[in-house]
Amino acid sequence: MAAVFGAALFSMTGFASGTADKRCDELMTDLRNGRFDAAPEHFDGAVTAALSPRQPGAVWWGLTEANGKLVSREISRRSSLRGQDIVIARLKFERESDLALVLTVNSQSGEISGIHSVTDPPATSPPYAPADSFRSIEIHVGAAPYLLPGLLTIPANGRGPWPAAVLLGGSGPNDMDESLGPNHIFKDVAEGLSSHGIVVLRYDKRTHDYAAKMDLQHVTVEDEYLQDAIAAVNLLRSRPEVARNQVFVAGHSLGATIAPEVALKAAPVQGLILLAPSARKFGEMNVQQMRFLGEASHKELDQLEQKANQLDNHLMPPTENFMGAPASYYYDLEARDEVAMARQLHIPILILHGGRDYQVIDRDIELWQAGLKGADHVRVETFPALNHLFIAGTGRPNNQEYGEPGHVDAKVIDAMTAFIEHPFSN
Repeated sequence: MAAVFGAALFSMTGFASGTADKRCDELMTDLRNGRFDAAPEHFDGAVTAALSPRQPGAVWWGLTEANGKLVSREISRRSSLRGQDIVIARLKFERESDLALVLTVNSQSGEISGIHSVTDPPATSPPYAPADSFRSIEIHVGAAPYLLPGLLTIPANGRGPWPAAVLLGGSGPNDMDESLGPNHIFKDVAEGLSSHGIVVLRYDKRTHDYAAKMDLQHVTVEDEYLQDAIAAVNLLRSRPEVARNQVFVAGHSLGATIAPEVALKAAPVQGLILLAPSARKFGEMNVQQMRFLGEASHKELDQLEQKANQLDNHLMPPTENFMGAPASYYYDLEARDEVAMARQLHIPILILHGGRDYQVIDRDIELWQAGLKGADHVRVETFPALNHLFIAGTGRPNNQEYGEPGHVDAKVIDAMTAFIEHPFSN
């Protein structure tokens, strides 16, 4: 059932719509019930042309012959990129397997523009987090109608109360593990910190669990981040396992950019950890990334740059979409001076950056440093071999490496642990 599937499972911005979930459900229902003639109705013209009429049925027969009857399916991850929603549906058959279906759905037409099956093994713990060094408790963050599932990881050694951190995911509809392909960034961070004596709270983003119920054309930073993040800090502070005067906020990518406002509105917070915080205008960032990757034609780049300039100069209509999100969302982000908010906090700040990160680049970190110049207890650490996910790699960075399994580097966990234990020792 393989077809064209060229999009990376990552975006700096964008929301996955409920349309992709619905289309995935309809296709899976037709396949499970043997309605193979109906399968082409879900695809766009390019995929339909690439598939023979008998291919969907033949491929599905092969899957069930090898693994038994389909028992259940679950959408495990969502993402969006350049007007495409990407959905990963984990499939459970009668016999054990690690199969998942990856669908790329055009967010405008609702048609499937790419489909293939992949192995999707369960997430593994990083080598620096032995299973007996922490325990996990399922919790919920926020309130109805947007109650979010999450996990609290708690050190297994000692009696507490322990210092603690809330994790804020990056852009797009991230789950609590901040899963990206076979990588699970926040699972690594949470289990790594908890194995070092720190309680950690992570949770699904609202746009991951409730995209179908949200008005994504008018969503704000308050809707997507602040309400739930503030509730998460307050929940963590209320736990008996947590030392109330040692609560930290840690964000990754766009979550790092938003973290100062969360800390300000959920004060008191004892420190901030910003993993790859962006600082440039979002149109400029997207153009720079596309130029770096070299995957777009000159015409596509010119068109993107024209749109990016409109966005960055606030000339784009608020309801017009750019990279999967309405312009109004970017305008809302730019109206928030997060660097100035970080200065207002007067708390220790740790900024971490990967030297192989082509998305949040040196210029972003320089802008944070310039804005925080003269502020006490600000520490910046760069890890030359790490990418945007803080996973080690070699050679020229590219988005294909996000599809290669790895773990957040142990040095990052050590730096975060040292900061939480001794935030004022710059």
